[in-house]
Parts: sequence; structure tokens; C-alpha cells
Amino acid sequence: MFNEAQLSVVGYVASEPQLSRVGNGIPKLTMKVAWTTRRVEPSTGEWVDGNTSFVRVTCWRRLAENLATCLRKGEPVMLRGRLDVRPFTGKDGVRRISVDVDASYLGYDLTRGVAAFRRVWETTGKTAEEAAAENGAAVGSGGNPDGGFADGEVPMPALPGGPDPALATDPGDGSAGDLGEGPAGEDVFDDAAIDALAQDSGTVATPS
Repeated sequence: MFNEAQLSVVGYVASEPQLSRVGNGIPKLTMKVAWTTRRVEPSTGEWVDGNTSFVRVTCWRRLAENLATCLRKGEPVMLRGRLDVRPFTGKDGVRRISVDVDASYLGYDLTRGVAAFRRVWETTGKTAEEAAAENGAAVGSGGNPDGGFADGEVPMPALPGGPDPALATDPGDGSAGDLGEGPAGEDVFDDAAIDALAQDSGTVATPS
């Protein structure tokens, strides 16, 4: 966009985030973000706090919903967004200046702590854990009553142009689906070749 100022701030959440919905249910989150400058005192050589500044921050849509889930007052954040400075008249009739930021990005300042990330699925709006818990029963094809896989049983993914995963289990009936069997029960092991290899190396036994 033209004729706009972008602001980057490293600070902390100075007020409890407030989530609301405007228009046709569009999520909107508002809060204050503050930062305190630091400088070296010439007489002592020590770092001292300077002025504390505040901006009012507005977040929209997905960013607003995600931040409302995890962000709390006092937490350290990094902010980037469009700066808007405008004069207004307060209820007491005094002219003041409002400094607002329409946030493009806002997240934790990980130089001051740690955080755990949880992806939100684009199509469902659910976290990966929620989607996995809800769809876990439908994923399995084993013999468990809930449709899941038994202990130690691992589903085999279908490969492009490859066999059906259903054939990855050995029914033990001599059908073409048996592992170690060719079409119509044909043995895929060459016994003569295995015997010759065993005689040469003395380390390979002929399968019974």
C-alpha cells in the first residue's frame, strides 16, 4: 500500500486482550502493547529504564482468534503492523493523540521464554490434536472394536501405482494377498538358489 507507516515493536501485553465480533461475525481482538526504552546512565555506566510507551493494537480474523486462545496480559511479544496516529477529543473536552496499530503479525518474544506451537487446520479450524482425536477411529482398519489398530499394528500407506494397503496383511490362506506368495499361491522363493547360497556361505538356512 501507499503512504503508510509500518511499526515494529518488542514489548509486552499491557492489557487483557478482548475478543469481539463485528459486521458479519468477523473476529476482532483489541489490546494495548507497551515497551520501555533502556539506556546507559553516563554517571554510573549502568542500564536504567527510560520512558514507557503504549499503543492500542487491533488484530483481525484468524490472527484475532488464535491470539485470544493463548495470549495473556504481561506476556512478552513482538508486533508488526500499520501505524495510525490521529487526534481526538476526550469526554473531558481535552484534545489528545491516539496511537493505533493494525497488526499484521504478533507473536511471543522467544528471547524471553519458550512456547509450544499448535497448528490450526485451514479447512476445519481445528488443531491437529483435535482432528486426530476425532478422526482416529475412522483411520484404522484393524480388528479393534473402535476401528483402530491393535498394539504393534501399523497401517501401510497406499503408494502411487502400488498395491492396495488391504493386501499388506497376510490372511494365511494361500491367496494372492499373502505376503511371500505370488499370484494364486505361487511360491516366490527360489529354493535352489537359497540352497546354493547356503552352501557357499554357510550362514543362510533354507526356509522350511
